Amino acid sequence: MKCVVIGAGNAGRPAARILNYAGHKVQITDQKKLEEFPERVQNTLKKMEEEGVNLQLGWDDPTNIDDVDAVYISPNIPKYSKIRHYLVDNELKLLINQDIAKILEKSINMDVIGVTGTLGKTSTTHIISEIFQNAGYKVWTCSSQRGNLLSEVIVDGIINGDHLKSDIAVLELPHGTIRLFSELKLKIGVITNIYSDHLSEFEESLQKYVERKLMITNSCETLISSNQCHEHLDSSFKTIFYCTGQESSDVSGELLDGKIRIKYKVKSREGEFETEFNLRGYYFENSIAAAAVAITYGLKEDAIKDGLSKFNGIPGHLEYIGNYSDREVHFDAAFVPEGILSTLKEFPATSESNLVLLIDNPDSTNPRDKFQIGKILGEHAQVIIASGYNETTGVLDMESANQVLEGAKDSDCLKIAVEDMIKAGELSIKHSKPGDVILHIGPGAITNYEDLKSKMIMGLESGCNKYP
Repeated sequence: MKCVVIGAGNAGRPAARILNYAGHKVQITDQKKLEEFPERVQNTLKKMEEEGVNLQLGWDDPTNIDDVDAVYISPNIPKYSKIRHYLVDNELKLLINQDIAKILEKSINMDVIGVTGTLGKTSTTHIISEIFQNAGYKVWTCSSQRGNLLSEVIVDGIINGDHLKSDIAVLELPHGTIRLFSELKLKIGVITNIYSDHLSEFEESLQKYVERKLMITNSCETLISSNQCHEHLDSSFKTIFYCTGQESSDVSGELLDGKIRIKYKVKSREGEFETEFNLRGYYFENSIAAAAVAITYGLKEDAIKDGLSKFNGIPGHLEYIGNYSDREVHFDAAFVPEGILSTLKEFPATSESNLVLLIDNPDSTNPRDKFQIGKILGEHAQVIIASGYNETTGVLDMESANQVLEGAKDSDCLKIAVEDMIKAGELSIKHSKPGDVILHIGPGAITNYEDLKSKMIMGLESGCNKYP
């Protein structure tokens, strides 16, 4: 079948690649020329061309297509565009996300565990993988650690044959990816939480955002969810709930003296165990979620204990960077209010130790409430250094940095706007003292991890030399 994909954006690229993988003759069009795309996207498009996809970029008239059997139109193409009228007039078959999803479902022939939610998806995905690996499974893991666009990461894994080398798949499923993978059958689906985020993509409607997240319930054999999601879930859907502390739940956990203790009553299994746990913050709650998955799947307690005790965290998530002139430096990816609050709880300022916060542009690829973020930071930090550089898009936007600082206007903290994380790191040394804690937060820790981390360290080292 000859297929044309209109739009080489985040939806069009993986759709074109999986259609090509399935044996169809595929052409992808876009008004942009190759050199107008970001370098990362250019590399993906070149790889697609090597795989056999015909690139037709820089087209002003995408209706100039012949002998086409079916067309997939990317979601960002306007509803009343010329190409949509052309499809109707020529009675061409329109491929929708469900058609792409069915190809993906046929391609992945194994048990799949899918993880969605607003916060904690990445760390939960990796903790689950650690447990299953320690139980002897070959695990295909797809998370934002391998790329910001998860649909592309998963499709890339299929094309590379990663699924054929594995016994089980553990896939992080953000809201955009869920739509393209709506037909993927999940052995277990996980919802970590649902908060008001990304609403600009859902016409500012929390209900529409919740509905997208709950698409996972249509395709999973068993659903596991945090207690926080109770109000969003239909009581008729049998759900296994997990929680921290003493709340009533199917699986609960406590953290005491460096050990994590799990109690559970799931289906025909009931028990309690504990194991060493050397991490902190949101890793604790996400470990309870991972344990709930492993228990539900039927893994033995020893494998779960072993996996939890061996898990050492993931880069950019509550990562300890080091000691710089007697300042302890930490690096985290928190960038939405609930996640920021969770991280800040781990670094309380004291009478002897100030908290110096560095934040990169929190907008990433979507606008966020920077004023609210700044207000939260002002309630916890003695120094806020906000960078205007968007680590995801590579665009400098000092207005974003100033909006963050404006949100902290009622705080007595020191507020500084800078152009990049090198300067932020340098000034964090200048405006701190031995014993203080320096903490980075922001989406760049995910989307541009290596580069951002190296820039911050460069700034810290420069600051140590300038301000001994």
